[in-house]
Amino acid sequence: MGNFNLIRFGALTAYIAFLIPSNSAQADSDAQARRLFNRIAGYSLPSSDPRLSQMKTLISQGRALEAAKIASSDDQFLNITVRQFAAPLSNRAETTRVPLNDFIAMFIGATRDGLDSRRLLYDNFLYVGNYGDAAFRAACTSVACNYTPNPNNGVTTARDLLHFTEMDRLGMNLAKSLVRIEPQRPDLAKPAGVFTTYAWSTAHYNMGTNRRSFEYAFREFMCTSIQEMADFSIPDDRVRQDVDRAPGGDATTFQNVCLGCHAGMDAGAGAFAFLDNLEKIEGTTVQKKYLQNNTIFPNGYVTRDDTWEMRFTKNQNAEFQFRTPLSGKGPAEFGKLIANSVGFSRCMAERAFTRVCSRKPHSTEKPVIETLKDKFEASNYNLKSLFEAAAITPACLGN
Repeated sequence: MGNFNLIRFGALTAYIAFLIPSNSAQADSDAQARRLFNRIAGYSLPSSDPRLSQMKTLISQGRALEAAKIASSDDQFLNITVRQFAAPLSNRAETTRVPLNDFIAMFIGATRDGLDSRRLLYDNFLYVGNYGDAAFRAACTSVACNYTPNPNNGVTTARDLLHFTEMDRLGMNLAKSLVRIEPQRPDLAKPAGVFTTYAWSTAHYNMGTNRRSFEYAFREFMCTSIQEMADFSIPDDRVRQDVDRAPGGDATTFQNVCLGCHAGMDAGAGAFAFLDNLEKIEGTTVQKKYLQNNTIFPNGYVTRDDTWEMRFTKNQNAEFQFRTPLSGKGPAEFGKLIANSVGFSRCMAERAFTRVCSRKPHSTEKPVIETLKDKFEASNYNLKSLFEAAAITPACLGN
């Protein structure tokens, strides 16, 4: 009789345990809800906030994506997470510690409005402070708060970026205070999204030869350095005159060291031939920097217009999988080439994962990135959806 009662008590205990979630399960959903909100919105949610309970319930029901959408609806998702995602892409040092600029504002606005993010690399728009809104004018009272681009401001573009740094100084809520304007700027004949922002101009058209803009386009939007792209099978017919074909008197140095990068980079950098960081971003002819040092190798390529060719397409670069014509004119057509490639989708997936998971994906997590890449494209390149999808992966959220 005693054994029977013991068995019946054990069965009853097991049944109650089945009905009531275990403390460890509750703790797991609580930890996951907190972690999910923090990683998407960029700050810790107080225990008293009702959204925490909502997210815990959704996660326990296997509805983590709905929980992620609660977090991404918080303004700080744009003000913190998306800003920190875009900031390193906007400057040469690749740091998040930069003031607000027109490049970052474009990413925040496009994410908020659910735009196809490919447009960021070629389209004719900009996001600025909404001076038409009375509340914005009351909060942002500086003259700079009324955005007025000045294409002929002398040596630098600092005055044009003052609009954004002033909004930053005043702590404006970017999730609510930005508005899209078109065209990007009246002085641009060939606008090209972020490639014709003042931030990108300051970082990559300042002095130099504009090769840096080509290099960083791949570095930021394809997650690949120029050294990784080097291909010595590309012909050298578009390498410019300023590249010595026999450095130090040794022709093998050019063939074995310089050619791999310059043969493809010089062919593509023609896209930026009209762009500079002096007086105004865009000129009507090829910038002098493209023609400098022309006596180093007079038989080299002479840039006469803004045509370009993409030659990084074979060997290791086949993974870029370009889907549009491999030649064109100007930065916008070049931007379309990058934006429509598989490499762009994969890079954005990697960057979103890194931002919300606070670490880079491991080499064993390539299938996770490929899945995110596919979801990104299926969502019509919606960055907000990409952040949500990355944050709920088991690799990021935990099981």
